[in-house]
Amino acid sequence: MVFSSPIFLFWFLPLVLFFYYLVDKSYRNYVLLFFSMFFYCWGEAEMAVTMMASIFINYAFGIWISDAKTKTSAKWLLVGSLIANIGLLAYFKYANFFADNYNFAASALGFEPRYWEKVMLPLGISFFTFHGLSYVIDIYRKQIDVQRNFLKLALYISLFPQLIAGPIVRYRDISQQIDKRDMDIDLFYSGVKRFIIGFAKKILLANMLGRIPNFVYQMPVDEYNALFNWLALIAGGLQIYYDFSGYSDMAIGLGRMFGFKFLENFNYPYISKSIKEFWTRWHISLSTWFRDYVYIPLGGNKKGKLRTYVNLWIVFLLTGFWHGANWTFIMFGVIHGFFLSIERMGFEKVLRFFPNILRNLYVFFIFSASIVLFDMKDLYQSYKFFKNLFDFQHIDKYSKLFLFLTPEWIFIFCLSIVLCGTWHLKFIEKIKYIQFKRVVEVISILLVFILSIAEMTNSSFNPFIYFRF
Repeated sequence: MVFSSPIFLFWFLPLVLFFYYLVDKSYRNYVLLFFSMFFYCWGEAEMAVTMMASIFINYAFGIWISDAKTKTSAKWLLVGSLIANIGLLAYFKYANFFADNYNFAASALGFEPRYWEKVMLPLGISFFTFHGLSYVIDIYRKQIDVQRNFLKLALYISLFPQLIAGPIVRYRDISQQIDKRDMDIDLFYSGVKRFIIGFAKKILLANMLGRIPNFVYQMPVDEYNALFNWLALIAGGLQIYYDFSGYSDMAIGLGRMFGFKFLENFNYPYISKSIKEFWTRWHISLSTWFRDYVYIPLGGNKKGKLRTYVNLWIVFLLTGFWHGANWTFIMFGVIHGFFLSIERMGFEKVLRFFPNILRNLYVFFIFSASIVLFDMKDLYQSYKFFKNLFDFQHIDKYSKLFLFLTPEWIFIFCLSIVLCGTWHLKFIEKIKYIQFKRVVEVISILLVFILSIAEMTNSSFNPFIYFRF
């Protein structure tokens, strides 16, 4: 079940809200837990066992670490919890990758490949594993108190607004909200508004932008050329932003409808003037997770320049691998590790001599080029794609691409460029001075919602890109 589907919008969500506000406040967590489990089981009930195993593992280790008599025993228990969590993630997400690469190497060396039955990837495992890891690590660091109520911890890990594709919510940020949430009409309204904005980003912008990348990436590599590839690269960079930030907006909005206040996950990343700044604005919950639980424990930038670069590369290789079990995702991490390193070496100072618009374009191009790898089957396809970015010889052969360049697509493309910056915020600020600003806002939100619903009914399925991770 996805947020951008009729069954969620017109059946599941109204039902959850009805029962949530019908029951006494003391029972609301149970309502959310029940529907969160139902939400997860809707598409793949057999995979819910994996999430339940993760909840049990972190509940048990959290109590054992909290009750440990010595620092040494707590440390060994932490190691045990890391092995259990990462082992679960490694098996379900990376076992196929390692098996395929082993068989490839075995065949190349003349050995007999081993039969391997493919492992199914549970939805959201990258996210709920990181929730569990942050929980037990924070208990070990004595930054939070252990949660001894199993159902409350289960609610934290399985809460449906952020279960499948984030943001990565840390227990310490919502522990008090799990126990007690103050709800008012303004918070609920802001949640509805935020949800609709995210819904529109996904349906009206991301889905439309994705038509060209989806078409190009399915083409035979011999048909790639500059016109195809540049349009796919630029539109793809915009698409993933509106798709993922749209999901985060919807998750944050849903959280507010139930009294939760999740932290922001995006802050206009394409206005960044360096890759370093970009990672403070893009998928903030993931970048801060790796900073706090990997980069800083490795020594951060406190142990000399060489160690700093090594730590950066480790973090971004892991970031790439977190996104998916393929060499293309590792290459994604390599690209960002490389540019972060050269910026730290002095390239960031060079960038300051350039106009801001060129620095914005530098960031947009590097990131958009790197996320092309998300849709590539292997490194060879990636090589052919980038090689043909500069093949201007065969543009005339592919007039069918212009079937996608409709006035509607061009309008959405231009609108997307405007909205990914902050230029439009000055106009929004002026609305504050309109006498009937709330009426204008409500009418505008309703119109956007109606347009999004109309567009949704014309498409059969609207999966989010980050569901794959």
